[in-house]
Amino acid sequence: MFQTYRKANLYIFFLSVVLAFASCTVVKNYPPNTPFVFDNEIKLEGDVSKDEMRRIQAELYNYWDDSLKPRRVGQFGVRTIVRNPPRFDTSYINPSITFMRSYLQSQGFYNSIVEPILPHEIDTVGDQLRATVRMAVNLEKNLRISSFTFDSIQHDDLRVLAKQDSSKTLLRERKPFNKQLISGELDRLVNLYRNNGYLRMNRENLYAEVDTTEVGLLDITLDPFEQARRIAEATQRRLADPTIDVAIRSRPSNDTNAFTQFYVGRIYLYPETEKTEIVDSLIGKTFPQEINARQYTLKQHVGLVKLRPLREHTYLREGTLYDQSMYFKTINAYSSLGPWNQVDVRPVIRVDTVPIVDFHFFLTPAPKYSFGTDLEVSRNTNSIITGNLLGVANVITFRRRNVAKQAIQASTTLRNGIELGLNDSVSVLQTFQSSITQTFSFPRFITPFRIRGEKSLDDYRTLLSLNASYTDRRNFFKLSSAVLSFGYEWKRKNHAWIYRPLNVELYSLDTLAGLRSAFVNNPFLRNAFNTGYVISQTLSYSYTYPGNRAGVTNFLRISGEEAGAISGRFPGLRDKIYQYIKGEAEFRKLISYRRTGLAFRFFGGVGYNYSNDPVLGRSLPFFKQYIAGGPNSMRAWNIRQLGLGSSLLSDTSSVFRDRFGDVQLETNIEYRYPFFTIGSINVNSAVFADIGNLWNLKNPRNNPDSASVLRFDRFFRDLAIGVGTGLRFDISSIMIRLDFAYKVKDPAREKNNGWMSIKDFSWTNDEYNIVDANGRRIRRNNYAFQLGIGLPF
Repeated sequence: MFQTYRKANLYIFFLSVVLAFASCTVVKNYPPNTPFVFDNEIKLEGDVSKDEMRRIQAELYNYWDDSLKPRRVGQFGVRTIVRNPPRFDTSYINPSITFMRSYLQSQGFYNSIVEPILPHEIDTVGDQLRATVRMAVNLEKNLRISSFTFDSIQHDDLRVLAKQDSSKTLLRERKPFNKQLISGELDRLVNLYRNNGYLRMNRENLYAEVDTTEVGLLDITLDPFEQARRIAEATQRRLADPTIDVAIRSRPSNDTNAFTQFYVGRIYLYPETEKTEIVDSLIGKTFPQEINARQYTLKQHVGLVKLRPLREHTYLREGTLYDQSMYFKTINAYSSLGPWNQVDVRPVIRVDTVPIVDFHFFLTPAPKYSFGTDLEVSRNTNSIITGNLLGVANVITFRRRNVAKQAIQASTTLRNGIELGLNDSVSVLQTFQSSITQTFSFPRFITPFRIRGEKSLDDYRTLLSLNASYTDRRNFFKLSSAVLSFGYEWKRKNHAWIYRPLNVELYSLDTLAGLRSAFVNNPFLRNAFNTGYVISQTLSYSYTYPGNRAGVTNFLRISGEEAGAISGRFPGLRDKIYQYIKGEAEFRKLISYRRTGLAFRFFGGVGYNYSNDPVLGRSLPFFKQYIAGGPNSMRAWNIRQLGLGSSLLSDTSSVFRDRFGDVQLETNIEYRYPFFTIGSINVNSAVFADIGNLWNLKNPRNNPDSASVLRFDRFFRDLAIGVGTGLRFDISSIMIRLDFAYKVKDPAREKNNGWMSIKDFSWTNDEYNIVDANGRRIRRNNYAFQLGIGLPF
């Protein structure tokens, strides 16, 4: 009883110290016994949405005059430092009011009221006279668009084009008016015209005319009382519902070609342009090697590249109207091909029966060969074999950017790495892996038939990859693999697809003493470690898109894999290959605030082995199964140490505790915020929660424990929950992450339905009286430290 009381007092004392420290604001270099600006407050009122109110209030704080704005810096995430606060002077209030009114008018609040709240609050803390400057802001009614028109555009073709595309206009009746809205509409129209041949059109050729005049006031009346009544009524209407008329007009230009539609002429390509060359001097110059084909002229000195890859990635077509979107798409395509690191363009107007513009593309070559080395640390994936290596790895890459003069990119990657188990009582070195990968990227679709429509894509390529790897899981198994894959990758706007119609994976497994001993204790493990071949096809789709408001980014990924559906029909292969289907989906959301952020991740994956072969087993092969734990997953558990379900077979094993499952469900949420700065290194922090687990889809043979199988009646009992915090050291182009997490709910706990009891709080789980081969007791930690590179998601 005394111990419990003592612990409670310690917790209360510790909490009090933390709260006191967190509420502390320290002022440095202040003028003693002289009022200085300590804080700013804005009391905002208006008939707008809560999100709009928060946005406007956050923006208004940027419009305090510097002489009234104290510089506040967060320290350690829990207290604030105010350095060199300005002296308080009421004469600086008016500039702040002017700045705030100008901003509000740019947002359409032309009748807003901004005034200081008097008297000014001054608090005395020792020799500090802390002044808080407060401002009352009433937005009143926002100015709304009453009507808009393109009829005032003087040029007929421009007016007709604007009306045809009017469904995409940013100007809508009853929509709040602001200057950014008008600016955005003018930019949209300029892009519309440039995409329809008007090469020389720019913003100076268009302007918006706005009018708030009351039409009723223009009626002539000789009665002064009637005129006064009309003015009073108009004033009331403007205050109650202020509106504005908008008309888009064209402005005369000194450029005679500003309102001329141009057609695309010839395309001149200079793929050997040096950085030091003056590109204008190359126009019209004769080169040793010149190729003329249809609309193209290729000019080279030594013949760096053939015409085909450049022709296939040129989106401007001779004889068609100039389209600015195709112009930029061509530049981006040339840059992404690989052999060139810089693209410069010169459009040249040619006098002809119709206005024509020729394009000269000057491409500066990148080094043909490149060699690089990299270090990977704790890159967690769902597979022990594929993807980035876990633990620490050294990666050496050799690239060739222009194979066969066809802009084919080839890369050879050698990866050697180890996996460290710092909490493992048997061995620190858990895994060694070595692999070599050869990849070829062809800048076109290689198919037995022609694919139409590739020009509508932003990027497309064919990928051929060969990989050989060797994995030594210390004392448990040695796995050798050879993988051949052939497929396609293409992108359009924010959408990306990867399709591999052929994926052949060959594996050879050598079980060692540790795994054989685990088979004796858990016979069902033998089903997961059967060796077979994989002949599959895969499809992956990803989509990045913005949210409903600024600062929100969403990411969606869906992928599927099918193995054995076709190759399994051949009798000679049926007993040697796995037959399964596998699908997974991932959704990520990031909500960015001014200095902080809220990140979400949802992941679900399931694989189904439909062969039921007595040799290959009923589960997926272990190198295709899911794993949980580690720096990018359930961070309160070490890598491969969570699951399956609420089964205790792996937890009570003193030999082999790795877990592989057919099903994985996981949710992560993380609140990120700045912590402190050390020199040029920004140290950020986060608090997070991870929820999820692994399961088998079917009960393996010889496994009497059904707790490892996904069942809806046990779903919430099986869920694992971990919470924690961490530090992120942002060093140059790399982020080192150290996270600490605690198991709030562990399905392996038999007491309290898996939940950690505050009364019986413990850093270790001592429910199992397990000893290793040397007779030492094995304990399960209720916490984990994770070292990672980059953000977890």
